[in-house]
Amino acid sequence: MNNVDDSMQPDPWQILSDDERAALALLVKQRLGFVTLEERGGDRLDFKDVAVWTVRDSLARAYLAGVNANKSKG
Repeated sequence: MNNVDDSMQPDPWQILSDDERAALALLVKQRLGFVTLEERGGDRLDFKDVAVWTVRDSLARAYLAGVNANKSKG
């Protein structure tokens, strides 16, 4: 891991485009079973038990989608 202070970094969610947020929201809905990625203010609404291999698969899919999108840009 790196030694960067995350509190000094911009919120990654806020720097994504609307299309990128929508793509991630669809991914987590399909793969992780989340209804939304918006905070809803309740433990039963905002927290979910998810298997680590499902999170790993979802992260890999998101990463590869980014890599492929970058390749298609040039």
